[in-house]
Amino acid sequence: MANEVLAEIDRQNIIFDVVDGIPPSGEESEEIRSFRSQIESDNLMLEFSAEELGFNNVLFEYLFQG
Repeated sequence: MANEVLAEIDRQNIIFDVVDGIPPSGEESEEIRSFRSQIESDNLMLEFSAEELGFNNVLFEYLFQG
């Protein structure tokens, strides 16, 4: 379910913001708000989206980054 509307770098940044707990700025486009909402409300969607971008076990990797 690749998101063709958002660039890969945008999706990566959103995923890392969500994992880091960084709140939205309030100035995001509708596409960014929609994608963010999807991955914030569904851990499986977060994992799936991360895997589409080449990140496996994004939550596990984040928690054990030193």
